[in-house]
Amino acid sequence: MYSIKELRKQQYDYHKEKFPFLFDFKRNPNRFLKAPFYMETSALLVWLLLKTKIKPNTVTIYYGLAGIVTGILLSIPNNYTIFVALIIAFTKGILDWSDGHLARITGQTSLTGHILDVYGAHLNSLGLQIGLGLYVAA
Repeated sequence: MYSIKELRKQQYDYHKEKFPFLFDFKRNPNRFLKAPFYMETSALLVWLLLKTKIKPNTVTIYYGLAGIVTGILLSIPNNYTIFVALIIAFTKGILDWSDGHLARITGQTSLTGHILDVYGAHLNSLGLQIGLGLYVAA
């Protein structure tokens, strides 16, 4: 069983190798600020998921659904739903960073998982754009 410390180290090592400029504020200030948050929280989520029978593809599906929920909540002209939508929009990346990590450490990487991840990103993008469009139109 992995400790949270080991999972954090795996996250940092993997992403530093894949994205060498991840921690370069001048090149990408947005990623510099949000990447550590995603890595820390996704390590905790992966640690919890390892104690369950939840598959990485299930996490990816929830990631895609989060985009749809964000769009629906943004389209409702209510301050509470907009607040919840913004929280989901800014934290759903945790699921995206967790699914791949969970798949790698459990040996469940697959083409299906990659395809689901790409579609999940598209659903998130469309959900946010459509939700914002409906919010502005209301």
